[in-house]
Amino acid sequence: MNTTEIRILLVDDHQLILRGLRQLIATKAGLTVVGEAFDGQSAINQVAASAPQVVLMDVHLPGESGVDITRRLLAQFPSVKVIALSGDPDLDLVMEALQAGVAGYVLKVNGPEEVFKAIQAVMDNDLYLSPEVASGLVKNFMKRPGGRKSGGTGVVLTDREQQLLQLVAEGVRNTEIGGQMALTAKSVETYRARLMKKLGCATTIGLVRYAIREGIIQA
Repeated sequence: MNTTEIRILLVDDHQLILRGLRQLIATKAGLTVVGEAFDGQSAINQVAASAPQVVLMDVHLPGESGVDITRRLLAQFPSVKVIALSGDPDLDLVMEALQAGVAGYVLKVNGPEEVFKAIQAVMDNDLYLSPEVASGLVKNFMKRPGGRKSGGTGVVLTDREQQLLQLVAEGVRNTEIGGQMALTAKSVETYRARLMKKLGCATTIGLVRYAIREGIIQA
Protein backbone atom coordinates (compact mmCIF):
# COMPACT_ATOMS: atom_id res chain seq x y z
CA MET A 1 0.00 0.00 0.00
CA ASN A 2 1.10 3.57 -0.63
CA THR A 3 3.00 4.72 2.46
CA THR A 4 2.03 8.41 2.08
CA GLU A 5 -0.92 9.77 4.01
CA ILE A 6 -4.24 8.70 2.49
CA ARG A 7 -6.80 11.50 2.10
CA ILE A 8 -10.40 10.47 2.82
CA LEU A 9 -13.77 12.15 2.22
CA LEU A 10 -16.80 11.07 4.27
CA VAL A 11 -20.29 11.16 2.72
CA ASP A 12 -23.28 10.56 5.00
CA ASP A 13 -26.40 12.50 5.97
CA HIS A 14 -26.13 11.67 9.69
CA GLN A 15 -23.86 13.85 11.80
CA LEU A 16 -23.34 11.11 14.39
CA ILE A 17 -22.12 8.71 11.70
CA LEU A 18 -19.77 11.33 10.28
CA ARG A 19 -18.39 12.08 13.73
CA GLY A 20 -17.90 8.38 14.47
CA LEU A 21 -16.09 7.76 11.17
CA ARG A 22 -13.86 10.78 11.70
CA GLN A 23 -12.93 9.61 15.21
CA LEU A 24 -12.32 6.08 13.94
CA ILE A 25 -10.03 7.21 11.13
CA ALA A 26 -8.14 9.50 13.50
CA THR A 27 -6.96 6.39 15.39
CA LYS A 28 -5.16 5.00 12.33
CA ALA A 29 -1.77 6.32 11.33
CA GLY A 30 -1.47 7.28 7.68
CA LEU A 31 -5.14 8.18 7.23
CA THR A 32 -6.66 11.65 7.37
CA VAL A 33 -10.17 12.99 6.81
CA VAL A 34 -10.07 15.98 4.45
CA GLY A 35 -13.78 16.72 4.30
CA GLU A 36 -17.40 15.72 4.90
CA ALA A 37 -20.44 15.83 2.63
CA PHE A 38 -24.12 15.03 3.09
CA ASP A 39 -25.44 14.84 -0.50
CA GLY A 40 -24.34 14.43 -4.10
CA GLN A 41 -23.50 18.01 -4.96
CA SER A 42 -21.63 18.68 -1.73
CA ALA A 43 -19.68 15.44 -2.27
CA ILE A 44 -18.61 16.48 -5.77
CA ASN A 45 -17.73 19.97 -4.53
CA GLN A 46 -15.64 18.49 -1.71
CA VAL A 47 -13.77 16.16 -4.08
CA ALA A 48 -12.94 19.11 -6.31
CA ALA A 49 -11.82 21.20 -3.34
CA SER A 50 -9.92 18.69 -1.19
CA ALA A 51 -8.72 16.04 -3.70
CA PRO A 52 -9.35 12.90 -1.59
CA GLN A 53 -8.01 9.56 -2.75
CA VAL A 54 -10.81 7.59 -1.05
CA VAL A 55 -14.48 8.41 -0.53
CA LEU A 56 -16.46 6.51 2.11
CA MET A 57 -19.97 6.70 0.67
CA ASP A 58 -23.18 5.85 2.48
CA VAL A 59 -25.37 3.92 0.04
CA HIS A 60 -28.70 5.08 1.46
CA LEU A 61 -28.93 8.86 1.26
CA PRO A 62 -32.12 10.93 0.98
CA GLY A 63 -32.88 12.07 -2.54
CA GLU A 64 -29.98 11.01 -4.73
CA SER A 65 -28.64 7.62 -3.61
CA GLY A 66 -25.02 6.89 -2.86
CA VAL A 67 -24.92 4.73 -5.99
CA ASP A 68 -26.13 7.60 -8.18
CA ILE A 69 -23.68 9.98 -6.54
CA THR A 70 -20.88 7.50 -7.22
CA ARG A 71 -21.71 7.44 -10.95
CA ARG A 72 -21.63 11.24 -11.14
CA LEU A 73 -18.52 11.56 -9.03
CA LEU A 74 -16.48 8.99 -10.95
CA ALA A 75 -17.52 10.50 -14.27
CA GLN A 76 -15.70 13.67 -13.20
CA PHE A 77 -12.98 12.17 -10.98
CA PRO A 78 -12.24 8.64 -12.28
CA SER A 79 -9.10 8.13 -10.16
CA VAL A 80 -10.99 8.43 -6.85
CA LYS A 81 -11.67 5.17 -5.00
CA VAL A 82 -15.23 4.96 -3.68
CA ILE A 83 -16.03 2.53 -0.86
CA ALA A 84 -19.74 1.97 -0.31
CA LEU A 85 -20.87 1.74 3.32
CA SER A 86 -24.18 -0.04 3.75
CA GLY A 87 -26.34 -1.90 6.22
CA ASP A 88 -27.92 -3.74 3.29
CA PRO A 89 -26.29 -6.92 1.89
CA ASP A 90 -28.90 -7.23 -0.89
CA LEU A 91 -27.06 -8.55 -3.96
CA ASP A 92 -29.03 -6.40 -6.41
CA LEU A 93 -27.82 -3.31 -4.56
CA VAL A 94 -24.28 -4.65 -4.32
CA MET A 95 -24.08 -5.25 -8.06
CA GLU A 96 -25.66 -1.91 -8.85
CA ALA A 97 -22.96 -0.28 -6.73
CA LEU A 98 -20.21 -2.29 -8.43
CA GLN A 99 -21.55 -1.38 -11.85
CA ALA A 100 -21.55 2.26 -10.78
CA GLY A 101 -17.83 1.92 -10.12
CA VAL A 102 -17.33 1.43 -6.38
CA ALA A 103 -14.00 -0.16 -5.45
CA GLY A 104 -15.31 -1.59 -2.19
CA TYR A 105 -18.53 -2.54 -0.42
CA VAL A 106 -18.44 -2.69 3.38
CA LEU A 107 -21.32 -3.67 5.64
CA LYS A 108 -21.87 -1.39 8.61
CA VAL A 109 -22.49 -4.35 10.93
CA ASN A 110 -18.81 -5.26 10.71
CA GLY A 111 -16.11 -3.81 12.95
CA PRO A 112 -13.76 -0.88 12.35
CA GLU A 113 -11.00 -3.12 11.00
CA GLU A 114 -13.25 -3.89 8.03
CA VAL A 115 -13.08 -0.25 6.99
CA PHE A 116 -9.29 -0.19 7.32
CA LYS A 117 -8.96 -3.40 5.28
CA ALA A 118 -11.14 -1.92 2.56
CA ILE A 119 -9.08 1.28 2.40
CA GLN A 120 -5.84 -0.70 2.16
CA ALA A 121 -7.25 -2.95 -0.57
CA VAL A 122 -8.59 -0.19 -2.81
CA MET A 123 -5.34 1.76 -2.47
CA ASP A 124 -3.62 -1.39 -3.75
CA ASN A 125 -6.04 -1.31 -6.72
CA ASP A 126 -7.88 -4.37 -5.44
CA LEU A 127 -11.62 -4.73 -5.06
CA TYR A 128 -12.77 -5.16 -1.45
CA LEU A 129 -16.06 -6.82 -0.46
CA SER A 130 -17.19 -7.64 3.07
CA PRO A 131 -17.03 -11.43 3.52
CA GLU A 132 -20.83 -11.77 3.67
CA VAL A 133 -21.19 -9.85 0.41
CA ALA A 134 -18.44 -11.79 -1.37
CA SER A 135 -19.92 -15.08 -0.20
CA GLY A 136 -23.35 -14.12 -1.50
CA LEU A 137 -21.99 -13.19 -4.92
CA VAL A 138 -20.01 -16.40 -5.22
CA LYS A 139 -22.99 -18.55 -4.17
CA ASN A 140 -25.13 -16.93 -6.83
CA PHE A 141 -22.37 -17.45 -9.35
CA MET A 142 -22.11 -21.14 -8.44
CA LYS A 143 -25.89 -21.61 -8.75
CA ARG A 144 -26.01 -20.21 -12.27
CA PRO A 145 -26.77 -23.14 -14.62
CA GLY A 146 -24.04 -23.59 -17.20
CA GLY A 147 -22.48 -20.30 -16.14
CA ARG A 148 -19.30 -21.55 -14.57
CA LYS A 149 -17.18 -21.67 -17.69
CA SER A 150 -17.97 -18.70 -19.87
CA GLY A 151 -19.37 -15.20 -19.84
CA GLY A 152 -21.85 -13.53 -22.18
CA THR A 153 -19.15 -12.92 -24.79
CA GLY A 154 -18.47 -16.66 -25.06
CA VAL A 155 -15.01 -16.55 -23.48
CA VAL A 156 -14.28 -20.01 -22.11
CA LEU A 157 -12.52 -20.23 -18.75
CA THR A 158 -10.33 -23.15 -17.70
CA ASP A 159 -10.82 -24.77 -14.30
CA ARG A 160 -7.75 -22.89 -13.07
CA GLU A 161 -9.08 -19.56 -14.31
CA GLN A 162 -12.47 -20.40 -12.80
CA GLN A 163 -10.87 -21.00 -9.41
CA LEU A 164 -8.90 -17.77 -9.63
CA LEU A 165 -11.99 -15.78 -10.56
CA GLN A 166 -13.85 -17.15 -7.53
CA LEU A 167 -11.02 -16.24 -5.18
CA VAL A 168 -10.74 -12.75 -6.63
CA ALA A 169 -14.52 -12.28 -6.27
CA GLU A 170 -14.19 -13.29 -2.61
CA GLY A 171 -11.62 -10.55 -2.10
CA VAL A 172 -8.78 -12.97 -1.34
CA ARG A 173 -5.32 -11.40 -1.51
CA ASN A 174 -2.53 -12.76 -3.72
CA THR A 175 -0.60 -14.46 -0.92
CA GLU A 176 -3.71 -16.34 0.22
CA ILE A 177 -4.62 -17.23 -3.36
CA GLY A 178 -1.15 -18.72 -3.75
CA GLY A 179 -1.68 -20.89 -0.69
CA GLN A 180 -5.04 -22.18 -1.89
CA MET A 181 -3.91 -22.79 -5.47
CA ALA A 182 -0.43 -24.12 -4.56
CA LEU A 183 1.26 -21.31 -6.45
CA THR A 184 3.97 -18.79 -5.67
CA ALA A 185 2.98 -15.15 -5.40
CA LYS A 186 4.74 -14.51 -8.71
CA SER A 187 2.74 -17.28 -10.38
CA VAL A 188 -0.50 -15.84 -9.03
CA GLU A 189 0.36 -12.50 -10.62
CA THR A 190 1.04 -14.29 -13.91
CA TYR A 191 -2.31 -16.11 -13.78
CA ARG A 192 -4.15 -12.89 -12.98
CA ALA A 193 -2.40 -11.04 -15.80
CA ARG A 194 -3.30 -13.76 -18.30
CA LEU A 195 -6.91 -13.83 -17.16
CA MET A 196 -7.18 -10.04 -17.37
CA LYS A 197 -5.74 -10.11 -20.89
CA LYS A 198 -8.11 -12.88 -21.90
CA LEU A 199 -11.12 -10.94 -20.62
CA GLY A 200 -9.87 -7.54 -21.78
CA CYS A 201 -9.55 -6.12 -18.26
CA ALA A 202 -6.81 -3.73 -17.18
CA THR A 203 -7.18 -4.18 -13.41
CA THR A 204 -8.44 -6.65 -10.82
CA ILE A 205 -11.46 -4.43 -10.29
CA GLY A 206 -12.13 -4.68 -14.02
CA LEU A 207 -11.87 -8.46 -13.81
CA VAL A 208 -14.64 -8.70 -11.20
CA ARG A 209 -16.78 -6.12 -12.97
CA TYR A 210 -16.44 -8.12 -16.16
CA ALA A 211 -17.82 -11.18 -14.38
CA ILE A 212 -20.80 -9.15 -13.14
CA ARG A 213 -21.41 -7.34 -16.44
CA GLU A 214 -21.32 -10.53 -18.48
CA GLY A 215 -23.62 -12.40 -16.11
CA ILE A 216 -20.99 -14.76 -14.71
CA ILE A 217 -22.06 -13.56 -11.26
CA GLN A 218 -25.78 -12.86 -11.04
CA ALA A 219 -28.28 -11.94 -8.35
